Amino acid sequence: MSALANFVSRMRGETTTVGLDIGNHSAKLVKMQHRRSGPILQAAGIQELKPETIVGGEIKNRDALIEALTSLVHRTDDTVKDVILSLSWSFGVLGDRIHLKSAKGTADEETILFEAGQRPPFDVENITLDYKILRRNVETSDIEVLLVAAKNQVMQSYIDVVLEAGLRPIVIDVDAFAFANAYNFSVGNSEPDEVVALINIGDNLTNITFLKGGIYQSTRDVSTAGDYFVKYLMRQFKLPRDQAVGLLKGKDADKFDASQLARAIEFSCEELSLGIDLAFQYYQSSEKTARIQKIVLCGGGACIPGVPEYLGRRHESQVVVLNPLSTIQKDPEKFPDPIPDTVSTLLTVAVGMALRKI
Repeated sequence: MSALANFVSRMRGETTTVGLDIGNHSAKLVKMQHRRSGPILQAAGIQELKPETIVGGEIKNRDALIEALTSLVHRTDDTVKDVILSLSWSFGVLGDRIHLKSAKGTADEETILFEAGQRPPFDVENITLDYKILRRNVETSDIEVLLVAAKNQVMQSYIDVVLEAGLRPIVIDVDAFAFANAYNFSVGNSEPDEVVALINIGDNLTNITFLKGGIYQSTRDVSTAGDYFVKYLMRQFKLPRDQAVGLLKGKDADKFDASQLARAIEFSCEELSLGIDLAFQYYQSSEKTARIQKIVLCGGGACIPGVPEYLGRRHESQVVVLNPLSTIQKDPEKFPDPIPDTVSTLLTVAVGMALRKI
């Protein structure tokens, strides 16, 4: 967008937000323009990373990541500068929900930060702390607060790389929150007691975020993720990695025995389900709540054939693969053709960030 067009947009009350999601396998970018009529998708792109560029959330190859981010911006929208950057809940981010009373004559922030300092692991020095008030009872002065702490070393490593790629990270978000934001925007208002599990099946890790009535509750990690499926196919069919990855995407599937392939995917699904079971049990025990009514999937693992159907049967829940762009208008000049659902779900976290008005 030219400087003049940007000025006119701001005069109309229109702003633009860019979400940048850097995962272990790929980087995703989404640019959204916020108009009075609602958000409009202006740009979207995905750039695969070289193997072992990021391992377990830790940047191992800075030059490769900078190159990938530069290429992503160039291919998607080379005018992009300011971005919202997300950190993974699993790597370098800590969180907790606390209940406390708002002391009379004391600012909420002072009360919250004092309470946070009394709780491990929030009393360490090498973190950046933030909070959000989830609920407030004016009559009893009770407040429910979500505390979030990011390890400075992890956060700074990503900020430095993004800056070297010519971008400016103006907000740091958390991928679990961005997923929740994308989901809530997509479905609108939720029933007050509806419990939903948002499951992001990534390359190295699966994150499960629980919402109740659309409000964030907690996040748990499961070690089984997309890479487990890949490695199992490699062993079962004696395949190189790239061919196993292609097979999970449906490439050359007709060259393999369909029943044997289905059993291999089902076996991997069972491993994933065991971890999901533990996360569900922990949440239901800690919150003293009924069963999870809905499972919402996103990420590369959500696109593996048979995974949504298997999880639905196994956990006896409604399972949907989130298309975060289904309710969002698209610039017809930039997106003349529909975006495949399998691509849209990979953009979920980036969409969730881009939906935030800055």
